[in-house]
Amino acid sequence: MKIKTLNTEPTVDTDNTEMKVFLFRSKHVQLSAPPQDHDINVDQSSMSHSYSASFSSIENLDMPSKRVSSSSMRKPLGQSSMSSDDIHGTSKQDVSGGAGNKHSISSHMIGNLGKTPRRKRSNKPVLCNACGMTTDLYLKESTRFGYGEIQEATNFFSTDNLLGEGGYGLVYKGQLKDGQIVAAKVRKQASTQGFEEFHSEVYVLSFARHKNIVMLLGYCCKENTNILVYEYICNRSLEWHLFDEAANVLEWNKRREIAIGTAKGLRFLHEECRCSPIIHRDLRPSNILLTHDFVPMLGDFGLAKWKTNDSPIQTRILGTLGYLAPEYAENGMVSVRTDVYAYGITLIQLISGRKVINPNIEDYHQSLRQWAEPLVESLALHDLIDPRLGDSYDPYELYHMAKTAYLCVKVDPEKRPSMGEVVQLLEGETEHFKTLTEQFIPHFNP
Repeated sequence: MKIKTLNTEPTVDTDNTEMKVFLFRSKHVQLSAPPQDHDINVDQSSMSHSYSASFSSIENLDMPSKRVSSSSMRKPLGQSSMSSDDIHGTSKQDVSGGAGNKHSISSHMIGNLGKTPRRKRSNKPVLCNACGMTTDLYLKESTRFGYGEIQEATNFFSTDNLLGEGGYGLVYKGQLKDGQIVAAKVRKQASTQGFEEFHSEVYVLSFARHKNIVMLLGYCCKENTNILVYEYICNRSLEWHLFDEAANVLEWNKRREIAIGTAKGLRFLHEECRCSPIIHRDLRPSNILLTHDFVPMLGDFGLAKWKTNDSPIQTRILGTLGYLAPEYAENGMVSVRTDVYAYGITLIQLISGRKVINPNIEDYHQSLRQWAEPLVESLALHDLIDPRLGDSYDPYELYHMAKTAYLCVKVDPEKRPSMGEVVQLLEGETEHFKTLTEQFIPHFNP
């Protein structure tokens, strides 16, 4: 006759409990307590005791995951934000404990963790909410397309798909087999922008992944034909919205958002991009494309220059008249401040609605900078603002935009702000830029 002693005290599977705490530490989430069954009866107090007792041993675990702060460990039990992908990914890892014990997560434990239902995700993220345009925003590197693939996408470069023509060549709208809408820029045979500009654009844009920069999806090389394939931006350029007679008057709040978004794109190129700084060298309204949500995106990097340090470099003068910084136009010296100057001119155009050169207005012999500077210095901003806007603008925002433009177009490049400073100036964060604002001293005329 055998006597089996029953244990009336609750028991805890120590290994399993400690492993659950480890999952919380490595995945930045708190796992809920496993449901009770006939073999294991774990109440809240025993779980809390095991958590406290095992905390010190977890600190010694040799785990490859990132550490989290102790404040995140104090979240109450039962709050879990771990997805099923995280659970399955973690279940494949083995963890070595401080005492040399190896634990692996078994399949029955995964069942007790409580799976979060998997959310359906679209294959491609939305680029424009208004028209539903999608794009491959997370493409890691540019793809080399076949010439026949581009031919088929553009209907053999049909004139019906012709979007425009630039110094580099013709731009066609097309659709790839997967449904992606693209803009294919085909190099002219007689183009002055040759293979050097083609390789520059491919090289630079392979590192430029930002929401305010047009993405290069791929390229095609066939004999003397070079094609650049971009994501298609659906709402034309800033130049069209500012100056075309068929366009509606661009509202003030949209102008401000375009100014800030463009500044953030340049800040990324100058300060945040991998292997930055990258100098655009041809910033102007025609190279700022817009979505229907009026999100600005920098394009046309054919003249972009890659720098390895902050010292100015001398190069042949390329770009557009009216946007060239004085030191660049006169001496060929280019730096990130060259882009800042061009941005300042573009900012004046956003405020005033004026073209760089317009023979139909008074004092057309003056440059846009020469016209705007005295108005800003005397704070005659009502004469600076686009008359088509009427009174539908914010004077405080106008002041900050005018002040920023004034600083950006300084003749001395050292007195111009960086693009990081420009973003903060536009957003009204001027407390940290006392040295910059001291330059902005209005000179009132008696």
